[in-house]
Amino acid sequence: MHNSALWKALSAVLLCVLLIQLFSIRSWTEFPERIFQHPPPPSPSTELSPTDDKEVETELDVEPSPEPKVEAWSYEWERDRYNHGLSEEQCDIAFPELYNEIDRAVDYWKDKKITPQSIDLVDGNDGGVRVLIHDQQLRIISTRGLFRKDFRQRIIAVLQQLLRAITAAESANEPIPDVEMTIIVDDKPVLDPAKSSPLWAFTRAYANAKHDDLWLTPDFHFWANPPENEGFRQMQERARKHDGPLSKKIPKVAWRGVSWTNPDIRKPLLEVTEGKKWADVVEMNWDVPQDILPMDGFCRYRYVVNTEGRSWSARMTHLLNCDSLLFVHDVEWIAHYYHLLDTDMNCVRVERDFSDLEEKVKYFSNHTQEAQIIANTAKITFRERYTTPAATACYWRKLLRSWATVSFTPATKVVVKGKNKQTTERLRGVSFEEFIVHDNTKDYPYKVEKHP
Repeated sequence: MHNSALWKALSAVLLCVLLIQLFSIRSWTEFPERIFQHPPPPSPSTELSPTDDKEVETELDVEPSPEPKVEAWSYEWERDRYNHGLSEEQCDIAFPELYNEIDRAVDYWKDKKITPQSIDLVDGNDGGVRVLIHDQQLRIISTRGLFRKDFRQRIIAVLQQLLRAITAAESANEPIPDVEMTIIVDDKPVLDPAKSSPLWAFTRAYANAKHDDLWLTPDFHFWANPPENEGFRQMQERARKHDGPLSKKIPKVAWRGVSWTNPDIRKPLLEVTEGKKWADVVEMNWDVPQDILPMDGFCRYRYVVNTEGRSWSARMTHLLNCDSLLFVHDVEWIAHYYHLLDTDMNCVRVERDFSDLEEKVKYFSNHTQEAQIIANTAKITFRERYTTPAATACYWRKLLRSWATVSFTPATKVVVKGKNKQTTERLRGVSFEEFIVHDNTKDYPYKVEKHP
């Protein structure tokens, strides 16, 4: 009896253990989601207490997560330096200090009258082009100086820059208004002293009050460097190949040029550097190959020096694209970005007769860290920002829009007489596309087109 009862009891215990194990295995293998995801919803027959109801409402009333913040656009030179299509807002963010000359001209002309007759070229300007922009099309009204190769190159370079600016503005959905202007492409702009002369030019004489009439544009070198037939972008890329600390560069001042264009400035430079070990300064002769130094060759030197020529010198734009230390004398002629030059911050000032040049060279040879900081600042300011193709495109578009705010609204059509004295109406000038393929050794128009 006792043994039978004991076995029954043991059998019951074993059965219970077996059932528990079987149930547990089924629960983990068939319903793993109950453990790793969410608990099952209550069945329809389940009654919720007031407390349970509040908890459910709280879970359903959770606020959505906030939208991710969009960071404001900022200029990055490696990404943006060749972007011609920056929006007007992006241009202002990227190049806030670029438009000093435009703002000056607008302020000067806002209470004065600009007429079609006031933008005529006067005698003395041997090279120039009159342009009409209408319906986002570039049209050439007249030219002067195409028979000269250098003026022809400059005119075409200016027109190409304008065309690029128009196209970029159109792609940014910021079209250029209809405008008409005349651009002088000679080194020295000549103005009529008896009347207002709101002409466009590469440079103006800072101390000449009459030159306040002028509107400054980027010069032809911002499109291409004619002697070496390379584009501005290629010039910048070649200059960067010589990047390195000043201590690794040739420890000399480099200069090439001719003295006749400005003997008062250039002859003193030749005199103070003659025979000096710290100078590689040569009066250049185009017929002597060893005298010629390509523009990127200057970037191999620790020091470079800018000199004015007949007026401003386009050389400075190229020298600022090196990462060398630039010496600059006080200038009489300014270009559209010269207000950004800051002596002892991004360049070093020397006397116009270069009497202190040797002293400055010796000083910076003994203060290499100070020299390096100035050279680095120049590279960041100019090569990486204010002389980039992106900055140039932004400047042209700002110039065109600003000019439109104070200038006349141009006539876009002209009436011409044909055979049998019949008159027809046509667009003024010729399109850029027609102009660029016609005989560019002859000025256009062959017959002067009268103002409507």
